[in-house]
Amino acid sequence: KNLNIKFNEHFEYYDKFKKNELELKNLRKKQLSNKFLILENKKLRELINESIQSKEIYAKVLVDKNSPYLKSIILNKGSRDNVKLGMAVADDSYLVGKIIEVNYTNSRALLLSDLNSKIPVLLEPQDLLAVLSGTGKNFGRIEYTKEEYSSEIKHEKVIVYTSGYGGLFKSGMPVGQILENDTKEKGAVNFFSDFGQLEYVRIISFETKEVN
Repeated sequence: KNLNIKFNEHFEYYDKFKKNELELKNLRKKQLSNKFLILENKKLRELINESIQSKEIYAKVLVDKNSPYLKSIILNKGSRDNVKLGMAVADDSYLVGKIIEVNYTNSRALLLSDLNSKIPVLLEPQDLLAVLSGTGKNFGRIEYTKEEYSSEIKHEKVIVYTSGYGGLFKSGMPVGQILENDTKEKGAVNFFSDFGQLEYVRIISFETKEVN
């Protein structure tokens, strides 16, 4: 009986080992694929003589102005720290807004949820260009799509990224996602960041320079 139990344990461990070995192999394939895509992206930028450089400033959120019409945050960095109008504000890697006012010691950022906020975005994996508008609530809305995106949704969720159009933000910054069976209104975007819980953010400037 003990021998039989040991044999069964052995085969269970062997099955787990083969499963882990297969997962590791798949992860290595994905890693190689990601490296290839990074190199390919770099070559394409060199081909069109374009290079994007970024500068980052870390800031603390001092005041959160939360109202139905104005959703903005006050940051403890200003012009003395090289903060300028139009710079992107991110929570980790997620875009949350942009700088709209700057004084010597502080600055104010307009959040993506504000009614006046509109940014060009890309819907993936459908590869559709659109505009993300603020609603004054804790979610955004997709507008001005070239095509009717709802007919293109074939996946459980659609990820919303910055498209890079207009030159204000670089492309590929994650913003939020559209859930196919969401109870909110049509085209509602659930932001990846909780704007009511922001403590520290990154203020980022993107410069496009030619590659020699």
